[in-house]
Amino acid sequence: MITINAAKGPIKVECWEDVLERAGFTPNLDPTQHKLDSVIGRYVFGDMVKCGLSNCHTQHARGYIVATTSGLETNIGKDCGKRYFGLDFDHMAKQFDIDMTAYENRDILWSFSFQVEELEEKITALRTTNKGADWVNKNASALMNPAKLPLPITRQLSKLVKQRSGTYTVDREANPEELDEMEAKAGRKLIRPQYVTDYEVNIRGIEALYPENNLRELLVLQLLDELKAFKELAIDNLSNTQLSRWKMWATSVDLTLEKAIVSIEYGRVLLIKENLEPLSRLENLNANGELERFLAFLEQLS
Repeated sequence: MITINAAKGPIKVECWEDVLERAGFTPNLDPTQHKLDSVIGRYVFGDMVKCGLSNCHTQHARGYIVATTSGLETNIGKDCGKRYFGLDFDHMAKQFDIDMTAYENRDILWSFSFQVEELEEKITALRTTNKGADWVNKNASALMNPAKLPLPITRQLSKLVKQRSGTYTVDREANPEELDEMEAKAGRKLIRPQYVTDYEVNIRGIEALYPENNLRELLVLQLLDELKAFKELAIDNLSNTQLSRWKMWATSVDLTLEKAIVSIEYGRVLLIKENLEPLSRLENLNANGELERFLAFLEQLS
């Protein structure tokens, strides 16, 4: 990649031959006879090119295009630039990199600004469609909230989230017949009590409850709130730090949207009555109408 700072802004040059053909460019500049005027370009290659200084010609894959006070141009690597042109080159190269990064970030943000309305419409559609993000978020949040659903339910789901799996088993004390069978297999007397698996449950879509898949965080806080703030920006007046911050956010939007879409699908799988019904077999759900409260929650999912 070759970037040259032209009068109307940076331009991308396709190949090294285009640089060699620039008026005033020389691949054999004597640094003792010329004074550095400015850094006007930079390049990064997979292949090597020779340094343009007559007393160097070291091959390198990245470097800068510089202009001299005499009007000549050449290419040099960072080390030889500093060696032959001193701190002036070092300062100019750093400033060029800062300016080019700021220009590229600003260009990205201006391009992104034309997508804002479409993004807002897409997010609204994701939230309001049948069993969309708002529906998933409301019901998934209830599954983790003891104020909304019985504590045994929310506690069990919290355990599943912590273990990053929707599978769990419920054990019970072995009855006499099962003990006899266990001892027969072991060929010895076993210490009491012994336990057997009463049943195994696999809650599908448990990923919808993982913190990183929280739909309010993804769609409202990370996208809508940030879009609102972005629309208030004066892009041309942003500092380099602000440009960097907003460029990082703008280039992450597509990934955030994808995460939200996947989370909605997880939620639709999770929030199916038959999928969550096995939780009604948990102990301590019969007191104070808690089982009925959970079953009513399952019914409204349909």
